[in-house]
Amino acid sequence: MFKERLEQPDQEITYEFVLDRLCIYGTVNKVVDQLLALREQVGDFGELVYAGMDWVDRKLAQRSMELMATEVMPRVNRAIER
Repeated sequence: MFKERLEQPDQEITYEFVLDRLCIYGTVNKVVDQLLALREQVGDFGELVYAGMDWVDRKLAQRSMELMATEVMPRVNRAIER
């Protein structure tokens, strides 16, 4: 499911490979940049699913969602309104 091509060897599908290619994460600025780059690549998409599932540290998880709502998405929305 994570391979970029059928003949890709299984050993290339590492945690880092999946994280770098299929996940958007990082600082507010990095996430904004990644979302805008994704939009450039695939075009306008109407919905974004936030799938933060690591609730081991509840405060950290809540802070992540808060930053997405109050910092990341407003910046993304301003950028695409231009």
